[in-house]
Parts: sequence; C-alpha cells; structure tokens
Amino acid sequence: MTGRALGILAVLTVATQLGGCATAPPLESAKLDGEPRSVVLQHPASGETASVTYWRPGDGPGSGYDPAAMREIAVLFRDRRSDEVIPVDPALVDMLVELRRRVGAPPESPIRITSGYRSSATNASLARTNPNVAENSYHMRGQAADFSIAGIPPSRLAEEAAAMQRGGYAMYAHTGHVHVDTGPFRTWTPKTGEPRAPQILEAQARARANAQALAQKSGGGKGRVQVAEATVKAAKPGKPPAKPAKAPAKAAVRAAAPDLSRVRVALAQVKEMPVQKTAKR
Repeated sequence: MTGRALGILAVLTVATQLGGCATAPPLESAKLDGEPRSVVLQHPASGETASVTYWRPGDGPGSGYDPAAMREIAVLFRDRRSDEVIPVDPALVDMLVELRRRVGAPPESPIRITSGYRSSATNASLARTNPNVAENSYHMRGQAADFSIAGIPPSRLAEEAAAMQRGGYAMYAHTGHVHVDTGPFRTWTPKTGEPRAPQILEAQARARANAQALAQKSGGGKGRVQVAEATVKAAKPGKPPAKPAKAPAKAAVRAAAPDLSRVRVALAQVKEMPVQKTAKR
C-alpha cells in the first residue's frame, strides 16, 4: 500500500470515529423503502468511481449504513486539491439516490460528483474568483454535492429537488450541474458572473461620439479634437461635456495691453514727490 493510500486510510479511520458529526438521516429517507440502497458515484474529471451498497435493512449486525461503503464514498467526495477526507452526511447520499430514482435513471447510472467536500482553504480560494461560492458553504461540512446524471436535464433534477423539499438546491445552467445540500430547505439564483467589459466599452464609445460631435460643431481640426476629448474625460457622468473656452480676439488683446509711455511718466512723477514722515502712534 502506498504512503498516500495509508494517509487516506488513517484519515478515514478518524473520520469513522467522527461519523456522528454528520446530520442524522431525515425521516423522508423512508421513501427509499426497505430495500438495500446502492449508488454509483463518479468523479468526471478523473474517472474515479465508487460503486457500493451503503445501507441494508434490519436491526442486526451488518444492517444500517455500512461503514466501509461510507468510507469509500468519502474518498470519492474528498477535496481534490488537498486530498483531505471527512465523513459524508448519509442523508446527502440518500438524497442523491432518491433524486436518481425520481427522474427514472437506472440504478447503475453514475451520479457524477463535480464538487463534494471542500476544505476551508479550498473554499476560500474558490470564493475569491467565483461569486457562487458561499463563505460558509455546506461543502465544508460534507453536506453538499454539485452533481449531474448523464441524459437527465439539470432542470429536471432541480424540479425534483424542489418537490422533495429537503435541503437546499439550485440549478447552474451555465455549467450543467445541480447543487443539493442537507441544510434548510431553500433555493437561490446563481450568479453567472458576466463581465462588466461590455458596459465599459459602451461608455467609452459614447464618450468618443460626444468628442467627435463637439469637434465637428467647433469647426474641426486636430487640436480642437484633442481639446474636446479632454473635456469629455473631465466631465462628470450624467452631465453634458463643457464647451472649450474660445480664444480671445487679437483686437481685445491689444486693447487690454497697457500704454508703456504713460507708465514711465507716472513712475517719474512718483520719484519726484517729497517723502513724508509717518506720525508716531
């Protein structure tokens, strides 16, 4: 047995001892009747599969949830970034199996788990780039799964999850998977994460159009176009761009210039005036 396998086995041994941390299966699980419960789980990226009978009826030894089968399910649900393994809530496995039955998929149909358990570090890393990742996700407790079933539309799976009224659910149409968890019954609208680039480009296009219109109105010319564009950039959103100030006429500039000959005469007169002593106070 490899070191990695021994490490997973050691974690699973502790996980089995902590199995009581998972929520108890709800009463609605009785809808699965008293037959043995089997499931085929698959991780689509790696192709890894777990095919187990995880629950058997009765009150004697070997009845109820099978610890070995639940350990195998936990390994498939593990955090793929860190290889961490924790117990999976048996109620979550029952929920997946009942959904498979409700949509009419055969027992051998793999339930493809795209995201099972997530460590707190993995969840935090995903939350920084994916707006759909909750900070306190049930994935961190072994109580949530993102899944799909080949040949079954995600909308159908979401409809059945809604009809079951057991735990949270949501359909992610852009990725083709459904989220279910064993938290309170609820749903939400996923964020598609559309970029804001189209809005930015549209605003830039409007600014350029305003600049060109302003330049044409003032008579054209490269220098005037640059002035108009600078005016548009400085203008506040929602307000029309201010028109550039017109250069003063040459005649007005001449009229405003002082008469230097008169200035010289006035300075000479000031120098010839006697100096007056200031009175003391």
